[in-house]
Amino acid sequence: MDSINLKGQNVLLTRVLTVWFGRACINSLKQRNAIICPVYHDNFDLLKEIDVYKAFAFWQPDYVIHLAGFNGNISFNDQYPSDIFFRTTQMGLNVLDKCRKWDVKKVVSALTSCAYSPSDEPLKEEDFLVGIPHKSVEAHGLAKRNIFTYGKLLNHQYKRNICCSGLFNTAYGPFDNFNPDKTKVVGSFITKFLEAIEEKKDTINFIGSGDTRREFIYCTDAADGLVQILEKYDDYTLPLNIGFGTDLLIKDLAAKIAKLVGFVGEIKWGENKEMIGQPRKILNCERMKKFNININKTSLDNGLIKTIAWYKNIYGKWKKN
Repeated sequence: MDSINLKGQNVLLTRVLTVWFGRACINSLKQRNAIICPVYHDNFDLLKEIDVYKAFAFWQPDYVIHLAGFNGNISFNDQYPSDIFFRTTQMGLNVLDKCRKWDVKKVVSALTSCAYSPSDEPLKEEDFLVGIPHKSVEAHGLAKRNIFTYGKLLNHQYKRNICCSGLFNTAYGPFDNFNPDKTKVVGSFITKFLEAIEEKKDTINFIGSGDTRREFIYCTDAADGLVQILEKYDDYTLPLNIGFGTDLLIKDLAAKIAKLVGFVGEIKWGENKEMIGQPRKILNCERMKKFNININKTSLDNGLIKTIAWYKNIYGKWKKN
């Protein structure tokens, strides 16, 4: 497959108003001189089929990148599993259905590593639908599997390969969601350490053992990988992992963030040694090379420095006001 030239092409993006990953995708598309077609929730409710139709009629997209979903941290996932499953699935099915009816050239859906079943080994695309996701992220993971499966079935029934997917592990960066119910581990740790400094605390207590391992990817790297999938990826039978195949202990992430923000107090972990979430979640990214998808690797230190600076200068000031 020849690489798609996105210059002058209308690319519709779902869920981009203040969402950090949507912003990163926009920047990546602008570098390719694509025409950005943003779908704002205030204007178009993707849960409503008529609104999705209106969005497509308004923008008349050539290509689509579907980012929308409804999820949060582990606590949020535990409180609202049926809402997460329904909303994420419904938005995805509505968008893919209109992509097929509107005759778009290609749509890329952003999936999640949460959809894999737990494994200590690097996760391979061939195993995406094998087993059941970890109970802490089951609703979100199964919803993303629904979106992937519906895309495969559309391709098969209508004999048109338009639906494909990419996924990555925990992405983070400026403009991330720092809402306590929605923020993920990086945002949560940054907030907790900076608030501890502000409140002059000398000890921070974390639940769990800190012994789980996670892979992290800076938002611009993940977004560029997703855009390259739109340009280059033509295996519509499998999603494509985006990442670098490296991870670290959550307790090491906490120590790294503490050092970067200047917290010098004591960090305490749960005495019961409970693991929060599945023990390990790392992607096998060998197939990226086959499709010539090459993304920058922002080091974790540099990515965290940028995110912390944004939090202090933008989000922290807004929060105080």
